[in-house]
Amino acid sequence: MNVPAALRNCRLFAELPEADLRLVAALAGARRFDAGTPLFEAGDPADRFYVVAAGRVKVFKLGEQGREQILHVAHPGESFAEAAIFAGRAFPAAAETLEESTLIAIPAAPFLDLLRRNPELTLRLLGGLALWLRRLVDLVEDLSLRDVQARLAGFLLREASARSLDLRSGARIPLGTTKALLARRLGTVSETLSRTLYKLQQEGAIRVVGRDVLVVDPKRLRALAGDRKEVPAARGS
Repeated sequence: MNVPAALRNCRLFAELPEADLRLVAALAGARRFDAGTPLFEAGDPADRFYVVAAGRVKVFKLGEQGREQILHVAHPGESFAEAAIFAGRAFPAAAETLEESTLIAIPAAPFLDLLRRNPELTLRLLGGLALWLRRLVDLVEDLSLRDVQARLAGFLLREASARSLDLRSGARIPLGTTKALLARRLGTVSETLSRTLYKLQQEGAIRVVGRDVLVVDPKRLRALAGDRKEVPAARGS
């Protein structure tokens, strides 16, 4: 595959000069993974990070009783695990492909050496780390301060914003995932998610059409999410 072109599609590297982009590409290697392939476990050496060229990857933590909490779902054009190469010697979470995926792996040691010689790239990476921190803060806020209904409403609004859908025209939001996976992203279980979807339909906020959600009353949905007029676009929140 064309690694420089795939890196160019990633926000982390999108604005780099061509010469700098090729320096990064020279360090990287692309590989296809089957669905359900573990990429690393919590505690493994943080010796690389990834850019998603195709497919989807979940980054998650396991609780003491094996309950899974999804921290982020990385889509094409997104990077993940870059924070870990600065935070210490080990990955703090695990990652696994959700579907057949093509990933670009960038080894930590030569990349860090490149950063020391390229302040502009370092600043761009800091922006990516700040975005990751914001995702984690939002996740903690959702899990600790909002009930499942509010979390689901916020998720739908973020997905609509990320897809540039106009809520006023009755946006149809593809969930693009199973209920079980979505439940883990929202910190709940499938049965509770099903009840919450049904309740939102009964209240007239949404309508479920197959694996899509049709927004019927965007004002009501915003109120349920915490009365936010605008919700930041962020996949996998």
